[in-house]
Formats: sequence, structure tokens, C-alpha cells
Amino acid sequence: MENKTDYSFLQPVKVGGREFKNRIIYPAMGKHLASEDGYVTDEYIEYFRSVAKGGVAALVTGIQVIDPTWHYISSRQTWICDDKFIPGLSKLVESVHNEDCLIFFQPWHSGQAGQPAGSDGSKPLTCNDFSIEKIHEIQEMWFQAARRAKAAGADGIEFHCAHLYLPSQFMSPYFNHRSDEYGSGTIEDSMRFSTEIISRIDRELADDSFMVIAKMNGDDFVEGGTDIKRAVKAARLLEKAGAKMLTVNGGGVLTKVEAMSDNGAHEEGWKVHLAEAVKQAVNIPVAASGSLRHPSFVDQIIRDGHCDLAAIGRGIFAEREWVKKCIEGREDEMRYCISCMYCFTIAPDGTSGCSVNPFAKRELEKPELQRDGGGRSVLVIGAGPSGLETAVTLAERGFDVTIIEKENRIGGLVAYAEMPPDKYKLGWMLDYYENQISRLSIKLRLGVTASEELIDSLHPYAVIFAMGSHEFVPNVKGVDYSDTISVREAFDMAAETKDLSGDTVIIGAGLTGIELGRLISSRGGKVRIFEIMPKPESMVLEMKLALKAAAEDGIEITYRMAVTAIGNNEVTLRSEETGELTSFHADRIIRSMGIRSENQLFSQLQGAGKPYITAAVGDCAKTGKISTAVQSGADAAFSLK
Repeated sequence: MENKTDYSFLQPVKVGGREFKNRIIYPAMGKHLASEDGYVTDEYIEYFRSVAKGGVAALVTGIQVIDPTWHYISSRQTWICDDKFIPGLSKLVESVHNEDCLIFFQPWHSGQAGQPAGSDGSKPLTCNDFSIEKIHEIQEMWFQAARRAKAAGADGIEFHCAHLYLPSQFMSPYFNHRSDEYGSGTIEDSMRFSTEIISRIDRELADDSFMVIAKMNGDDFVEGGTDIKRAVKAARLLEKAGAKMLTVNGGGVLTKVEAMSDNGAHEEGWKVHLAEAVKQAVNIPVAASGSLRHPSFVDQIIRDGHCDLAAIGRGIFAEREWVKKCIEGREDEMRYCISCMYCFTIAPDGTSGCSVNPFAKRELEKPELQRDGGGRSVLVIGAGPSGLETAVTLAERGFDVTIIEKENRIGGLVAYAEMPPDKYKLGWMLDYYENQISRLSIKLRLGVTASEELIDSLHPYAVIFAMGSHEFVPNVKGVDYSDTISVREAFDMAAETKDLSGDTVIIGAGLTGIELGRLISSRGGKVRIFEIMPKPESMVLEMKLALKAAAEDGIEITYRMAVTAIGNNEVTLRSEETGELTSFHADRIIRSMGIRSENQLFSQLQGAGKPYITAAVGDCAKTGKISTAVQSGADAAFSLK
């Protein structure tokens, strides 16, 4: 592919007294990699070094705590509230600078966000409860944090006036009900908390090598909050106070998280208009932010003057070499963020924090790719995400790879997962693997069922088993499931555009059952879902959003309901709480009751002592998420000797 260095975003831009080498910045994302007591760790440094190495012009660290006495909502972030943290932060700066990238720190105070109620029933403190003295105390903390940032060698700080943390709360009439000089009666008053901090930093600390940039909400996405008209006025005040660049986003933790980071429900770049309105009102560079994915799109919004720069967060978390691959004309090798929201889950140490990037948050564990395959033949059984990742990595290493897949398509369960409303971006993951299969000349045999005889006939050097999972059907006394269909059969019916109208009962309220329910509802069906377990008290964000969307679609979900009988398009359930029996007629009854590893062939051949047996990966080894499947595939491929 030809070199695309004429992309508008690869051109330099002047920000304050510095030149950014291109127009792509990596915005702050909290990734829980610092120590529990706020110190920089080797993992934290390597994470940011990998971002810098990928070619961005500048990056912003995750949130940095300025007040250790304040209950803050995000664990294992760096602290910048004491000089003792400066040495570690200096190591971080040096690592990023060594990759020819600028680094901005992000001092942070959450305000009321995430604050627990007191044991006496008292409510969390808000910006309305602070005395003038307390406001000045917090402002002083911010200034001292900026001083430490400069001492550590950072190129500046980003003043965080977005996502409904404390400065954004002062800015928003929805949260700020004060009537004094820090109230929301005028835009000048509501911005005073922020502009006083920025003005002092600009006046006392800024120079040719240190500046203040700012991140702001263009819209709170809540009635009575900040809207774009108010944001435009606020932007002018931020510029006047000394901010040298503005990044514009929206939403936040106190209103609508999916407006802060899209869950797939919006088109690419759906918040660019907010940046455009701000850009028209100020004389400093403005970065658009939110759901920016593809180079062609980012090129166009800058070329058309909607913004000066692009802040790409989750897109670069998924694909560290986003800029580098654009420079080298390798766009077909990009892994695009699929907006699945998994990165909002705090993944355990040693576990990937991204569905498509197997080494996200485990950068120190990523081996150097060695082309040592020598053309040796490897067979991968299964073309789900784990098998595809295994095959691509092995082919990159120089092995001669063949994939066999019993279905007539690739993707495994991802091919189903992309079908419900707002989930089409998951298909970008399969587009990536299709590109790599072609680019790396991987042999793909679809509609082929693996067997011992077939494997032996191919004489492979190694075999990786990625056969996925099969449906789990519990053995419930007196219940005959013959009058039901499986969740996978239902997805196949949808793929074949069969009629899904009428009444549907789904047994099982896991994420798969809920997403299938949404798909059927979008096709005109009425859906009821029943679950034997209680509703979980705590849920990952993707489940919370799925339940919210299902409720908006009119889907009824009832918990603590056990199936007692099925037959003649009728299901009878018993309430685990009251013991009451209830029957429902349905045009179709669908089982979505869990999965089990499909590892019979692997165990059989392993027991037979076959020399080519190497590993089982993905659901074939242990059922899990897309992220665990991709990680296990990558790890197995790198481990093959």
C-alpha cells in the first residue's frame, strides 16, 4: 500500500510555544496501573511508552490525585499530591520523551462523583457545600500539582474541566447551585474556579517548555446542564485564562457514561460538531474527541476545518501503532476499537484490558516478534477470535498456517455478537482478521469438521485447538427441552432473516440472552426473559448498559424464576421467592443458559499422546470473554517453539 503521509493529521501544528509533530494526541484514560498508594510502576511506564512509541504527538496521563484525603473513585491512579512522587513521575516523562512524544499530566479532583454517603445518612459533599476557604485550598492543591508536574519534566498539565468531575460540576448549572462568585448565575462565575487555577499556573509556571491545555465538556447530555452554547462561552474564558489548546468531549460519570465513551450506539465522530463550535469561537487549537476510529474519517474532519487535532483514546488503546501504520501505509493491519466497553472493566493484573489488543495493560509481557517459524506447518482448529489471533500471530512468525472451521464463516460467537442493535462495530474485528488472512496467505478451510484422521493426514508440526464452546443445557427433572431452540439457532434464524415477530421467551438473562432479546425486539418480536439467579448487585458496565437498552426496548426481565415444564409452545416457571407457578405461551422458547468448553477432541488426542498436540485456546480451554480468547490465542502463538 502506498505511503499516506499526505494525511492532514500527519502535518505538524503549533500549540503554545511548542510544535506538535502531528495532530494525533492520546487523551487521558484511567488504566489502574499505578501502585495502590499512588506511585508510578514499571507497568504504568511501559503502558505510556508503548503509546508514545506508536507515533502520537502528545499524550495525557490518566487522572492524578491532588487530594489524598478525598475519597476518589478510581483505584491505582498516580498521585501528585506530594513531592515524594516526583522521582517516579520523572521516570515516566523520560520514557515518553525518549520516544519523541510530549507528555501532559492531568491533576484531578472528582468532586461529588463517586463519593459515598456517610454512615449517618449524610449525602456526599458537592461544589455547593464548599466554603470559599475550601475552594481556595483545592485551587492551591491544583497549583502545587502543576508545580510538581513541571519539576518532573512534563510539558504541561491538562486542566480537566470535562466529564463532570469537580471543575465541570462548577461549570454546569445542573450541579452548581451556588449564589456567590463561584455560582452558575453567569458563565464567568461558574468558570471562576477553573480560570483562577489556570491563570495562576500560566502566570507563575508557564514558559517555553511548560503550558496549560484544557479538556472541556461541549455538552453534559443532561437537561439543565452545560450545552454547546454555554461551552462556547466557557471556551473563550479558558483561552483568556491561558489555556493553549482545548480538547472537547461530553457526557460524564454523573449523567451518561455512554455519552462520554460511546458503547456503539453512535456513528463515528458523533461529537465532532462540539469541537467545531468551540473552534469557531477561539484562536487556539482545538481537538475533537469521541469515537474517532478510521484514518480517512480523521483526515477529513481536520481537512474540512472541523477541528485542528484529534484525541484518540480507545482507538489507540486498541491499536498502539495507529499513527505509525498510517505513516507506513499499513492501514489494513489496524485493529479498530469495537466500542464494546470492556476497557471500563478493571481487568486483573496479567489480563488484557481490551477485547482486540491482547497486550493492552500487559505491555511488559509482550514478546518481541521473532520470524522463526521456518515454514513449519501449523493447524489451527476453529476460526473464532482465539483461533484467528493464534493463526495471525503464527503467520507473522513465519509458520505455514492452516485454519479449519466447521462453520461456513469465520468469527465464532463474535459473528453473533455483532448482530444485535448498536453492535455492528464488533464486525470491524472480523474485518481485521479477514485482512490478515489474505495478507499473510493463511489457508482457510471453511465447512470442515476436524477429526483425528483429518489431522493425521495433514502431518502438522503443531495443532492449536480453538474449537470454542457448546451450549449448556441443565438436567432439570421433568423438563423436556425438545420444544425449544438454542440461542445460536435463534441467531442463525436472524441471520437468515426469518420471521421473528410474535412472542418470544428466552430462558437465561446473561449478556447473550439479553442481546438476542434486543435483536428479536428490533425485528418486531415481543420478548420476555427469565433468569433463575437473582439480579446481580454489582455488574460490569457493559451489562448495565445492556439492561438499560433492553428496558428501553420494552423487554421484560424477571429474576429468580425456575423452569418447571416446557411443551406445546408454553413454558411454566416457579418463582424462587414465592413458589408461585406461572405459565407463558410463546411462538418460540429459546435456551440461553450458558456454555461449556468444546474440548473433547483435544482431550482425546492428548490422551492418545499425539506428538503434534500443542495447546487449547479460548473457550476451548476455558470459557470467557472476547478479550480472554484473543489473549490466550496470542500467548499460545508466541509460546510455540
